[in-house]
Amino acid sequence: MGDMLTGRQIKEARSLLGLSPSQLATMTGILRPTTVKRAEAANMKQPIADTHMRTIRETLEALGVEFGPDGVRMRAGRHDV
Repeated sequence: MGDMLTGRQIKEARSLLGLSPSQLATMTGILRPTTVKRAEAANMKQPIADTHMRTIRETLEALGVEFGPDGVRMRAGRHDV
């Protein structure tokens, strides 16, 4: 796994997968879509728990998203959700 994600990375990954904040929240087991929206906010005035950020990252990576120094992309060979 690696460093914590930025809000921009979460939004880009979600967009790559064609997921709404609500869908991502459901897939992660996070109860409120507003938690995903807060995680995506540029400056989190209400930070979310590290465990939620970790869960979001793990879920996105399990769906085939890679986070690297060059940005967010789908892992080679993964084009399904």
